[in-house]
Amino acid sequence: METILYVDACVNRETSRTERLAQALLAKLTDGREAHVSTLVLEDADMRPLTGDDVNRRTQLARAGAFDDVLFDAAKQMSQADTVVIAAPYWDLSFPSKLKVYVEHLCAQGVTFRYSEAGVPVSLCRGKRLYYVTTSGGYVGELDFGYQQIKVLFTLFFGFETAECFRAEGLDIVTNDADAIMSEALANIESAQVD
Repeated sequence: METILYVDACVNRETSRTERLAQALLAKLTDGREAHVSTLVLEDADMRPLTGDDVNRRTQLARAGAFDDVLFDAAKQMSQADTVVIAAPYWDLSFPSKLKVYVEHLCAQGVTFRYSEAGVPVSLCRGKRLYYVTTSGGYVGELDFGYQQIKVLFTLFFGFETAECFRAEGLDIVTNDADAIMSEALANIESAQVD
């Protein structure tokens, strides 16, 4: 059975347009397939930025092979997923801070990656597909540093073979038809190949 990890970095989830797109993608990914979806809502997660003490403790634990500590929970969960879906609105040229904190917790040597003798990251994850879902009030164009960061991290460090972004842009421009933009984004998800 395929394991899908859904990382919900949406804010105002009851009205989140990003969440709406993500749910459509999850429905597409699970349609007619045997799949289990685990959801991690970052707003509800007890996850804080790593301090120097946390990083030092995590390094010591990793060197001892003691990966049962809570510092490794997010990394272990992600490393066992076949597919990861991240939903995050476009904020301040990237994404909400809770997603950055989550990323810090994923970068755990000995769980999600290791370094080769040549200093190159080698994946310890089983995942192959990353989907990133985002929405923005304006037009992003080439300035989506959030998706670029996540894409590079997941392909370079975590060994994912594919990364794809679904987005809806220009939703808050008063002369735009936000409903039409969302409908087009939903249609793009519906017609996407997600093998």
